[in-house]
Amino acid sequence: MILLLEICLLSFGLMASSEASIPPNARLHIEQLNNYYKTTEGADLFDGKPLFWGRLDGFEKPEQKLLMTIILDAYNRILTQMQNETEDAEVQNKLIKVKVYLDRLKLHYFSDKHNKLKTQASEVMALKETDPLVQRKALFELIKVYHEADNLRDTSVQNHRSRRQAKASKKHRSKS
Repeated sequence: MILLLEICLLSFGLMASSEASIPPNARLHIEQLNNYYKTTEGADLFDGKPLFWGRLDGFEKPEQKLLMTIILDAYNRILTQMQNETEDAEVQNKLIKVKVYLDRLKLHYFSDKHNKLKTQASEVMALKETDPLVQRKALFELIKVYHEADNLRDTSVQNHRSRRQAKASKKHRSKS
């Protein structure tokens, strides 16, 4: 029982410390916006499919940072849309202030390199596969890109595959 209590206190402490980094005014504005938009009501909010929470799981720190810049940009677009839709000046002001806090967070903790990566990714995603020029250029560059991809491959996957093949080879030889 004591162990369970210690685990609960430790978990609560970790949650509190992670939330403690949010500036008090930002937290206040977010809580007020949550109240205004009634985010605790409605079964559709709690369908087990969060928008952003948990998306960083399974990624390494550099990948998490890149994904976080994309998530923060999505928040900026969502909050801007909400700001444009509401006629309540006080709510608009709070949305603006929260966006400023998010922009500061992004500016101070995430390098500009992530924005450049996001821009590059957006440009690649926007390519028109039906455009004959794009098709020809892609085919022309394929050998170089294939070579680069091969050099960037996850070596742990390759090592795992090699061990698996070696183990299978040993089994085959021992049966012979």
